[in-house]
Amino acid sequence: MNDNTILALASSRQAPASNSRLYLQIADKLAQQINAGQLKPGMRLPAERDLAQQYDVSRQTVREALIALEVSGLVDIRPGSGVYVLQEASLKSSLLAENAPGPLEIMEARLLLEGDAAALAAERISNEELLKLKAYLTQMISLVAQQRSAEAETFDGKFHQLIASATRNSALQSMIEWLWALRESSELSQLFAEKIRRQVAGPNIEAHEKIYLCLSRRDAAGAKAAMQSHIAQVTEAYVLLIGE
Repeated sequence: MNDNTILALASSRQAPASNSRLYLQIADKLAQQINAGQLKPGMRLPAERDLAQQYDVSRQTVREALIALEVSGLVDIRPGSGVYVLQEASLKSSLLAENAPGPLEIMEARLLLEGDAAALAAERISNEELLKLKAYLTQMISLVAQQRSAEAETFDGKFHQLIASATRNSALQSMIEWLWALRESSELSQLFAEKIRRQVAGPNIEAHEKIYLCLSRRDAAGAKAAMQSHIAQVTEAYVLLIGE
């Protein structure tokens, strides 16, 4: 995305560029309505399903757009209630300048890739890697107990990326590392990671223990199922933060 496109999107005065991500195009259209006063402060946005029908997109795309609008400072997402235009809505320059995949897209890709990676790692992981994985898990348990969730999440990342490394597949490892880098660098993903952090005590220890146990038993099918279950639970937590 070039500078002119970024400025055009951020100002909400021109139609979204065709090369921007679809969820950002939807966010831009809603931002235009807010800036034009069509959606007034305090007003509740239409339901997620109605927005999906209106713009002929999936509900996941709408969810990503709503996340972008919250990051922008235009709306407040209230789980169980809806999405409301802020009283003093002001568009942040970062709203549409970022053209990274949204957090739900990242989680969907992780669900597909990390499940198969866990299965492959179960067949190829070394005893030394299992010891390191156990050490990461022990660190997570200790930090969660101390309510140091941000630090625990660092070892969460190391845990997942070590599993990717244990596949002995550099292409798969690179893709998973890229997804985790996006998770850390994307403002949208950071916002929702922080929201989840405020609601839970840190990484799901039980889920990580199940993954580790399957890997230590060289149980490929079990490792895949445990990894996918874990990522699906995290995704559901994201959805609940947006849901009506």
